[in-house]
Amino acid sequence: MLYEIKKFIKSSQTENGRNNDRDLVNLIFKPIISSLFLLMIFITFTQVIFRYILNSALPWAGEITIFFFIWVIFLGAAITLHKGLHIGVDIITTQLNEKKKKSVYIFTNFLIIIFCLLIFIGSIPLVIDNYTQRSPALEIRLTFVYLSIPFSMVAMIWVSIKKILNELKK
Repeated sequence: MLYEIKKFIKSSQTENGRNNDRDLVNLIFKPIISSLFLLMIFITFTQVIFRYILNSALPWAGEITIFFFIWVIFLGAAITLHKGLHIGVDIITTQLNEKKKKSVYIFTNFLIIIFCLLIFIGSIPLVIDNYTQRSPALEIRLTFVYLSIPFSMVAMIWVSIKKILNELKK
């Protein structure tokens, strides 16, 4: 079973059998997201077994699954930004020449950096203020859940800076 889990995590780092994305964000986040998804599936399956077969619910199962899902969402946002898969409106940029498209692309990534920086700054008090707050079932400090916000914002800033630098090199 350990071999299958290792194989699952390794396969999360490849696309179409190739591992051409050697970016730090992808190399770190993809295995984490894959592991969290695997744990979510296992915990949810265990919860179903306990609830419907053994007639004994696990009070912590839903809570930890939600916490893992929050981390998956925020870490996945950085990967999605890296791959350029976020929703965008290109009705105007398709009408522009290559030089203007490049300028719009750099400006857009600069706006993303500003937005992520504002979210990062706004999330710091949230992380600090919730240090004493604990989750009901697991009694985990909610700071560890809210850390997903600044962590992913830093990654998204990193990705946007790399995109700008790559575009300027062209």
